[in-house]
Amino acid sequence: MIKKLFKQVLYLLYPRENGFNIVRVWRGPAKGVRMKIDIRLGASYLKGDYDQWIFDRVRLPEIVRPGMVAWDCGAFYGYYAAIFRQLVGPSGKVEVFEASGANYDVVSSLPRLNGWDNVRVHQLAVGPDHSRIQFTRNLGGSSGPFGLSKTYDEKQQIELEEVTCCGVDELIDERGVPAPDIIKFDLESAEVFALHNGHRLFTGKRPLILLELHGPEALDAAADFLEKYDYHAYSVWQLKDPERVHFRDAASLRGFNTIPHMLICFPSGHPLPY
Repeated sequence: MIKKLFKQVLYLLYPRENGFNIVRVWRGPAKGVRMKIDIRLGASYLKGDYDQWIFDRVRLPEIVRPGMVAWDCGAFYGYYAAIFRQLVGPSGKVEVFEASGANYDVVSSLPRLNGWDNVRVHQLAVGPDHSRIQFTRNLGGSSGPFGLSKTYDEKQQIELEEVTCCGVDELIDERGVPAPDIIKFDLESAEVFALHNGHRLFTGKRPLILLELHGPEALDAAADFLEKYDYHAYSVWQLKDPERVHFRDAASLRGFNTIPHMLICFPSGHPLPY
């Protein structure tokens, strides 16, 4: 009851723009950033504790440095993009990808609200290359590709739209997006494709990857990725555990007793700095 009342008070206090609130993040890694959110559904973004379990374990300030290029793929409100921008500073670049038209209308305000000229927001899906795919537009942060491996609740009233989808190398070589030093993939099952259409990037610049996994096909794709591109990984949840499992190859990841929610993947010759 108190939590509901708290949200209602916030909803009244903050200005509205087309059904959304314009807020400044109170604390956490995106502290001070102005964002466009719906407080009724996303108060954790305002409070700065969204995905805090990840940021407690992944020491981004030790990994993402001024001047770097960061990609936020599957951005929703752009919280990771905001954090990346805080870390890369005015000399770096942040490339943001959001396919859902509804979500894009929201996250595309992020550069304007903060006066950032080095943050670009693209209305593109990342996954199968050179394609047009069906995409759910009304599921908020769970909006994703329709017709790939992800399944949806039959009770949900799903709205679909056709969107342009690009592969990783396609974005760099054909669309002129600068190659990243770090990528966050939250692609709602399309990571199965994105992990295997970036050969030139993964053998050349070899970025660090925060990889959210959606189902067994994604786990298999991640396992094959580690093997093919000589990457290693940890489950983000285990990073604080001195007995954490070090995934050095496909077999070690497939042999894990569950599907990790998120992996941190890094080139084998350049291990994590902690």
